[in-house]
Amino acid sequence: MNKLLFFMVALVCWSCADQNMPHPQLTRQAADAHARKSAPLNLTFAKSIAGANTWMGTVAGDIQGSLTTVLLNDPGQGSIWHVEFDWIVEADDAQYSFTARLKGILNTKTGKVVMNGTIIQGWQVGAQVHEEGQMVNPDNLSFEGNIRIMPASAD
Repeated sequence: MNKLLFFMVALVCWSCADQNMPHPQLTRQAADAHARKSAPLNLTFAKSIAGANTWMGTVAGDIQGSLTTVLLNDPGQGSIWHVEFDWIVEADDAQYSFTARLKGILNTKTGKVVMNGTIIQGWQVGAQVHEEGQMVNPDNLSFEGNIRIMPASAD
């Protein structure tokens, strides 16, 4: 009788313990979902001057939509300009729209620009953003390049 009682108690305890343990497949699914959610997003852009201190264009890649960039400072003179821009992305899927404030350097001799900053409004506020671009047409101040967004750094 004691052996039977011991066996039944052990079986009940084992059953309860098994239910409280995370299922390995569910843990992997949660980890995969987290990795997808925090993986960097890659966008390409193309933009041209549209008015005083304003460029307009498009973004493609992980997010598609329209792009407006606004120069916020006087970059000075010379071949190296220290620039600050608001990058306003109006995504085709509005839930992914955002504004990022980026600062960096534009080399007016090579047309190369590199900027870094954060998303300050909309989707993924606080996420770090890295931009690399190249002037492709000096006549209309057209630029093309890449934007990388790091959602894992968002607030």
